[in-house]
Amino acid sequence: MSNIISVITFIFPRLRSLLSPCIIIIALLLLQKFYFKDYKKMLLYMIFSLYLLSVFRITKLPDSLRLHFNPRLQLIPFYGIHKDLFNSALNIFLFVPFGFFLPALWRHFFSFKNTVITALCFTAFIEISQLFCNRLTDINDIIMNTLGAVIGYCILLIITKPFPKLFQHEFKKRECALIFAITFSMAFFLDPMIYHLLKDIQKLPSSYAFIVPLGFITSRFHSFLP
Repeated sequence: MSNIISVITFIFPRLRSLLSPCIIIIALLLLQKFYFKDYKKMLLYMIFSLYLLSVFRITKLPDSLRLHFNPRLQLIPFYGIHKDLFNSALNIFLFVPFGFFLPALWRHFFSFKNTVITALCFTAFIEISQLFCNRLTDINDIIMNTLGAVIGYCILLIITKPFPKLFQHEFKKRECALIFAITFSMAFFLDPMIYHLLKDIQKLPSSYAFIVPLGFITSRFHSFLP
């Protein structure tokens, strides 16, 4: 029994990082078989989905099980930005792949305007969501993230100039919404459930750790019943 408990206590702390990506990969493999029917498309979508999941995790979406509205706002553009240039650089770097992937995958976003508007809306959504997780909603983050997307878009243009047919794929716009929906669901619903499950395990003696998953799932199921 002690060996089993040791294995459980080793595996569970890593499930939060691994389970959501694994489910995303499985979902895309199923979509490949029944919907996409194009391995190249599926692999590119997989890379983009895992990138989006990383963005959601790094920016720390609110906990779907314990939402708490506590607004903290900084709405003055560029105010105090010089005090934390490293964080600003990270915000730019984080969204460079976003500006690269969108037009690379979907022709609709080969328009500079469409890419910038989408990046702006996406980062604004992330900042607004932070109103519910006791984090600072900062307009500077929106500006830096959007700038990063612009840089990513420019990198794509530089690459495609000598190779104009490199990213001309028949990827559908509705598939873009599907990728965002799958990734957001994993980050907003599954990750918090795993997090609270791990906290419950840590509160109990190790000899009872293997009982917690069943109890946690049962309690969450009953919470949705009338």
